[in-house]
Amino acid sequence: MYKVIIYNGEGNGVDVEKAQLQAEGLSDKFNIIRMDGDLDEEFFAEAADADGIIACYTQFDRARLSGLRRCKVIAVHAIGVNNIDLEAASELGIAICNTPTYCIEEVAVHTIAMMLDGARKLTQFDRKIQGGAWPSVSGCGRIYRTKGRTYGLVAFGNIPKRIAQLAQAFGMNVIAYDPFCKPIDFEKTGVRRADTLEELFQTSDYISVHTPLLPETKHMIGKAQFDVVRRGAIIVATGRGGVIDELALKDAINEGKISFAALDVIENEVTLAGSSDSPLMGMDEAIFTPHAAYYSEDSLIQCRSEAISQVCDVLERKIRPFAQVN
Repeated sequence: MYKVIIYNGEGNGVDVEKAQLQAEGLSDKFNIIRMDGDLDEEFFAEAADADGIIACYTQFDRARLSGLRRCKVIAVHAIGVNNIDLEAASELGIAICNTPTYCIEEVAVHTIAMMLDGARKLTQFDRKIQGGAWPSVSGCGRIYRTKGRTYGLVAFGNIPKRIAQLAQAFGMNVIAYDPFCKPIDFEKTGVRRADTLEELFQTSDYISVHTPLLPETKHMIGKAQFDVVRRGAIIVATGRGGVIDELALKDAINEGKISFAALDVIENEVTLAGSSDSPLMGMDEAIFTPHAAYYSEDSLIQCRSEAISQVCDVLERKIRPFAQVN
């Protein structure tokens, strides 16, 4: 039997994985072991002879990957794989798979909800009322109609494409910046292409950021973009922390360039345990959610099913998984 370890994955138990294996007729081929908690040392000892691993936030550097003597596949309950040394995994013959489609709807809706919170001043009104005040309708700043305004997308992958549809349903014009997309990607969705980040910031009333965190994208949005942003714009981050320079964003808010920031991801983000911090915390013009945009009960089931199915592709079916990234 193939030994597969699930470590700090989404959900509890292994019921979803067992149901997927049964549906694929492979129940008798896999021994699924679940390990939870902050147990890196114990996990890597147990994983030394595992054929496959399903993980979430665990760091897999070259040294740790080299200790996985039998491993042929690591599937992650996530879209981003910046916690894994892909070059080392490839050299060691380990397939790395993500789950790129499981939370498209959830992140898109969460992003639009955060934008609307800022546009309609919901949290800001609530904070004043809960604090004992009854503000005037303009007591948290001017409110403008969303219809006819411009929504800017930084990156134009699966999630931003769905956000574009939702924004268009609200009557907004949509512009996107993504130098890796082809012109047809914009044309068939009715989205205008921005040639530069600066063009997008100059023309957008609402901006959401969906770029993965890579060495070349760290702090790619900072002072240069905020210096040219349309005054009073709202910015939302539901991709990866660290893409936005949060100190520069704080300055932009204090200078009145950005009227509201909504962040589901921050640079100094601790998952599972510990503390998180951002220079924006404590500001009336900022709200946070705890890296929760991906979450729904439905998305977790899809994520877990897709992960174990890709492990089956590598170990039993000997085919390339649909979401192998290395």
